[in-house]
Amino acid sequence: MNQILYDPTGETNSVFRKPQSLPTNLWDKKVMLFDIGKPRSKEFLDYFEENLRQKGLVPKRAAKPTNAKTAAQEVIDFMVKEADVVIGALSD
Repeated sequence: MNQILYDPTGETNSVFRKPQSLPTNLWDKKVMLFDIGKPRSKEFLDYFEENLRQKGLVPKRAAKPTNAKTAAQEVIDFMVKEADVVIGALSD
């Protein structure tokens, strides 16, 4: 019996980076809300953005079209350039 196993991770090679420490607050940070393309992610981020704006923050948005693929390099570059903190939407 032949068995085929598929790797569920992205097909591109990732570069290991040491995680940064979490900020103590968001007041002086550029916040990015990242829609990973799962159902209802946009609605969740809309709600989250409204709450951040009520607190005086002005988050930016980035998205990928589907959760089945890795983000395009342009999206990653945009987030790296424009954000200190990225909040990703995982909604199921």
